[in-house]
Amino acid sequence: MTDNYQQSNEWAQQHRQSLTTRHTHEDVLTDREFELLLEACSSLPEPRDLQARFVCLAGGRLGLRAGEIAHFRADWLDWDRMLLRTSQHEPRECGYCRRQAAQETTHNEQLTHEEAIETRWHPKTVASARSIPIDLSLRLELCLERFTDQYDSFPRSRTTVNRRVTTAAEAADIDCRVYPHCLRATAASYHAYQGVAPVLLQAVMGWSDLATAQKYIRISRTSHG
Repeated sequence: MTDNYQQSNEWAQQHRQSLTTRHTHEDVLTDREFELLLEACSSLPEPRDLQARFVCLAGGRLGLRAGEIAHFRADWLDWDRMLLRTSQHEPRECGYCRRQAAQETTHNEQLTHEEAIETRWHPKTVASARSIPIDLSLRLELCLERFTDQYDSFPRSRTTVNRRVTTAAEAADIDCRVYPHCLRATAASYHAYQGVAPVLLQAVMGWSDLATAQKYIRISRTSHG
């Protein structure tokens, strides 16, 4: 009796959670909200203004994940073909990951350097290594040019990516949730509305499942139909 009651109670809790779970696509920014966010980036002090603008455009138009933005390198850009090519990330070859691992082992004597390296960022899926068009707008191209003129790679941590988005959203006074992954969802929605085919959308966003691309296209047609 007790076991059945506990199982029933657990199911009810899971069901209520499923009904209240908020999905990222529900936090997609409108065109106006995204413009206000970019406008707010310009009001931030240097060098946060350029960093915030880069983060917002990389997430909100190129669809990069927060971890990808934090590990961005200028050599990902192929200006001849107007593509950004993300690569399969190997933490042992990443200076940032090695420095972070070394810092972790300094504060934890029981943690080896190899163990710390293994906990560093890895691409979510094999599909994460992909080519993304960067000729979407002159604004995006100029931001990438200016950013890579100043930096060879993203100069700060994954936490800074979150912080730059939060600071820009607060400055924009946008009445909605704004965080790195909702910017990625905004990029997916933007491309879907532009009429990108499901297979191409899947490739650009680095999803392992075609159904995710089909969902965004279906939502886009419903929202703008």
